Amino acid sequence: MLQEFFSIVEYLIEKVKIEDDRIIISNKTLYKFLDRNLYIKRNEKLKTYKMLNMIICNANSFSSVVYDKTTKKTKRMIVINLGAYKVLKDFYETNIKD
Repeated sequence: MLQEFFSIVEYLIEKVKIEDDRIIISNKTLYKFLDRNLYIKRNEKLKTYKMLNMIICNANSFSSVVYDKTTKKTKRMIVINLGAYKVLKDFYETNIKD
């Protein structure tokens, strides 16, 4: 599951604007990635990501309310925490990989 998350984030780093050490994407975009490998259901993956602080979200959901500067409205979006990604990636590569 960690490798899947790392792959998704590495892809998004190349494609999406990073703001304040966070990647902000729509729910549908992340769901599209998570539904490619159905060894675990999407909601179970999201619960794990939430527990590990990989995604920043509200208590009762997997998304956060984000202010869109262009439309000047708030939207529910998935916020990926790049700080947690970096820590977990470093830990994985030094202690778990191989």
